Amino acid sequence: MTRSLTPLTLLTMLALAVQSPIAAADSADFSGAWVGAICPPGVQRDFGQCSSFVLELHQQGKRLCGAHSFSTAGAERTDEGAAPSINGEITEDVANVIAISGRAPIRVRAEIKKTGASLQWLRQEAPSGDYLLPPSARLSKSKKKTLFAPMFEQELKAACSSVFTMEAEAEARKKALQDPLPMPGVGQGPGTPPAAEGNR
Repeated sequence: MTRSLTPLTLLTMLALAVQSPIAAADSADFSGAWVGAICPPGVQRDFGQCSSFVLELHQQGKRLCGAHSFSTAGAERTDEGAAPSINGEITEDVANVIAISGRAPIRVRAEIKKTGASLQWLRQEAPSGDYLLPPSARLSKSKKKTLFAPMFEQELKAACSSVFTMEAEAEARKKALQDPLPMPGVGQGPGTPPAAEGNR
């Protein structure tokens, strides 16, 4: 016995296909684990003197989802985001995202730009509060698939998958309202026989 698909399910599948990486070939690939060091002038990658910034990003089409981790020199203070703590949209090689601090629920707008083999992070605002999201940073892609604990990475992957699905469903509902499917019996051609009448 076959299972029929509802119009909303079909639209959701179409939206997911449209947002797939293949369909969005014009967008840069931001997915993966990215790491950067923020050091004082003249210092290069000294754990005791440099801060570290990590982004773990998942991408589906033009949507971006992920988490961050920031630690000051010597890991004296940290800002570790939840799963997920980053969500946004990509336009060509630039992603405009909202990052949520792990120290306090502060939302910060930021721009992530793909420049060759690296990412350039640029915070777009500086709200007051206890957070450690850096004003700017350059990050390189790690050879490792993840820099987070395996359990957290699984949670992040599942959370981002859920975010992508919900956004696709919302887009499908929006499209259905803008371009509703024809109702059965509506728009039949002149040669279509009329519906059978009941007994008089």
